[in-house]
Amino acid sequence: MNHAHDRVRILTALMGVFPLLLLLAVAQENKATTYAVARGAMVSVTNNYGTIAVKPSRNRQVVVSTASRSDAVSLVHEQHGNRIELRSISTGQSIALVDYKLLVPADASVRLQSSEGSVRVEGLCGDIILEVLTGSVEANDIIDAHLHVKTLSGPISLTGIRNSHLDVRSNSGSIRIQDATGSSAEVRSVSGRITYEGDPGHGAEYLLISHSGDLDVSIPARSLVEIRSQSVAGKMDQYLPKADDGSLSMKLLKQGLLGSSRFVLRSYRGNIYIRRP
Repeated sequence: MNHAHDRVRILTALMGVFPLLLLLAVAQENKATTYAVARGAMVSVTNNYGTIAVKPSRNRQVVVSTASRSDAVSLVHEQHGNRIELRSISTGQSIALVDYKLLVPADASVRLQSSEGSVRVEGLCGDIILEVLTGSVEANDIIDAHLHVKTLSGPISLTGIRNSHLDVRSNSGSIRIQDATGSSAEVRSVSGRITYEGDPGHGAEYLLISHSGDLDVSIPARSLVEIRSQSVAGKMDQYLPKADDGSLSMKLLKQGLLGSSRFVLRSYRGNIYIRRP
């Protein structure tokens, strides 16, 4: 008897859920708009109610795809010559109201702003500005670019950066850099952990600074690097193997045909970990 009663309650609950799911499915509205631009295009997106994802297009077009899940959200899209401005406006405070997906020319200048929503860019080579409060930031396969990233507490992940300049800042969010080669970077965090992992290549310059967050650097032993580190109140833990003076890279370095990379690590109260596996 109890089992029958339980089945009735479950069926009643499901009958209440199904209309809600149907309503949510119907409420989502997908739109796509294409803009023609010339070289040197500038694209800005402000979306505090969802995610932003940008990938390169194969032509001189900007393709904007949006998925809106609420009638309370209005989308304002404007083109002024070679400049495109996209923004969402809503009286609600959810971060699941509207998502943006863009295809832009790889060399376009891009500025993306959000509060809690995640921001992701991939395969670009222009001037890139990413500003987020608590949402996450990801940048992958960036080449010959100027990348500026700023968060309040949102985590930052940068992977596959080539021959670029990085300006990365966060108050308390973690910052992770992997497989960055031939680039220069200034990375600062107040209390977040800063992690670098990979071969920096030749001639790279990295300045990693955190007030109370830890600095964790892992560079292959074969890489030619100069590392200067200082922690005022934190501990230092480093494993630096003896350099192979007979290696081809070391010979080219001594002949002035190859430039080593340089890392400057500074923390006031955070610990510094250096590994050369």
